Amino acid sequence: MDMQNLRNHTKLCWDILPAVSRSFALCIQKLPDGLNERMMAAYLIFRIIDTIEDAGAPLEVKKKAFADFLGLLAQKPPDEEMFDTHRKFLLSKIDHTYESILLENVRSVFEVFYSFTRDEQDVILKYAREMVHGMLEFQNKPVLDFKAQEQYCYYVAGIVGYLNTHLFHLSGGISAGLRDEIMELSKNFGIALQKVNVLRDVAHDIPQGRYFWPQDILEKNGVDYATICEPQHRQNAMNVLREMVENALPYLEDAIEYVTRLPRFAVRIRVFCLIPLFMALESYAKCVENEDIFNSGKNVKISKGDVRRIVRNSFLLATSNWALRAWFDHRANEVRKKLGAARQPTANA
Repeated sequence: MDMQNLRNHTKLCWDILPAVSRSFALCIQKLPDGLNERMMAAYLIFRIIDTIEDAGAPLEVKKKAFADFLGLLAQKPPDEEMFDTHRKFLLSKIDHTYESILLENVRSVFEVFYSFTRDEQDVILKYAREMVHGMLEFQNKPVLDFKAQEQYCYYVAGIVGYLNTHLFHLSGGISAGLRDEIMELSKNFGIALQKVNVLRDVAHDIPQGRYFWPQDILEKNGVDYATICEPQHRQNAMNVLREMVENALPYLEDAIEYVTRLPRFAVRIRVFCLIPLFMALESYAKCVENEDIFNSGKNVKISKGDVRRIVRNSFLLATSNWALRAWFDHRANEVRKKLGAARQPTANA
């Protein structure tokens, strides 16, 4: 492919990115040149996989969509007909909303991916395959407890943490030794981000048959998926919500540890990590004791002002581990205080 065609495909992918996720577009654009393009294409690849997983299509249709998609990633096809066949299959068989522009232009995602080095392609393909394997595993596997929830969150987001760390290394941003040292932290970083999505989307997920809150915690608190969002069960539901937030906090601790282990003057890489970390932390703070979580007509999310503040602070504090830890501890302690205050009446009863 000539360079002009590649530039056109790349520009189209950049245009698509904010249409499918404004928050990740914001973060990815902060990365150094070259690395930002790798991360952008990788995100779009994993977003297509996620779209297939979320679809209401029969399992066999999803399996074919996954197999064809991975096959195209593994080997560039000899003609455009294979791209077009896969695009038409995705658009006709897989449910989509704002992802339609992504599925329409899936060929551009592949072409940008094919332009990467073999090492970059191999690591993206490796984790794409593992993500597909895990998503298929959970198509008919219930989330019985927090261990199962962690496993699910690993497949859909912890894997992305691994991928990010590998791409940091391949771009020259971190050493091989540091990559290996922080790999487990990167997994928990991804899990922390996914757990907040699971938390705040419960009222929207349940009607679509997506059940990611642990069943044993629901049962312990006298609710199930049919009753947790009903107003008459609100107190029991709030008890479950507190346990969900408490379970997520250690993963957030690993996330800030991950960032502070990155080279201090790799500012743009740090900022890329800090923005979603503190957006997640603010989201947890918004969720605590918030009954809107259980109302499908409400969206519990942080404000644009919060986002601007997080972006500003991420750049201002990026090189200071002390300042980052102080910022994190302050907000995390606010969450813990809210949890403690909510539990106090029960303790005194």
